[in-house]
Amino acid sequence: MFIAITCLGLLRPMLTTPPCVELNAPVVVRVGDGDLSCEPSSFDDSLDAAVRIQREFSTYPTALFARADCARIVLCTKLAYAGQLRAAIPDWEHNTLYIDTQRGAKSPGYPEHVLHHEFFHLIDHADDGDVYNDITWTALNPMGFRYGTGGVNAQTTRNTGALTDSMPGFLTHYATTGVEEDKAELFAFSITHRDYIAARIKTDTVLAAKVVRLKAILKNLCPDAEHLISIHPNASTTSHSAYPSNN
Repeated sequence: MFIAITCLGLLRPMLTTPPCVELNAPVVVRVGDGDLSCEPSSFDDSLDAAVRIQREFSTYPTALFARADCARIVLCTKLAYAGQLRAAIPDWEHNTLYIDTQRGAKSPGYPEHVLHHEFFHLIDHADDGDVYNDITWTALNPMGFRYGTGGVNAQTTRNTGALTDSMPGFLTHYATTGVEEDKAELFAFSITHRDYIAARIKTDTVLAAKVVRLKAILKNLCPDAEHLISIHPNASTTSHSAYPSNN
């Protein structure tokens, strides 16, 4: 794969994340069974995104990026996979995380959630090479539960990413669409809505078991990353607020 890029030199000395790079020409690259496409982002939008990425990833141990095989973060617009617009796409085939600097950028909390959610897909792939199957995780679900047909088929579902207490064992409707989305949702919300998760696992034994398993996945891949999920059932909590989103 070839991507013509220019570095965000203004921020490069401050960044502890993989290089945030800009496109200087549209890109179409084959990823899996479909084409990933995107176009160059404006410098201002790229700069805003790079600052946000640095802030959100500042708690990640540096070693995690290498362990997750994330070599670069491409900042772009009109990001799509097989023609379907996306806010971010993890491309583990080419060690790249694509971020659309405009899609959902004005929605409070959404860009931050997307960063953690999509980065976890890279972690998930690096863990065992299989993102879409996890027998150990699936066994934690309530008896009789079956995942849906994947996040790709929920992109237009209203409030699919909104936090809800109505589904024991799951944080959002989106989490029920596939085991890969279930894990990524829990990881992202454990960072952005820690108190909400801490409160939920006091009474939700399935969710509590998933938090334990999530910590084990992180520790197995990168021991220094276990601290990212600092949630315990007996921890004190403060108020929290959910927000609607579409992942």
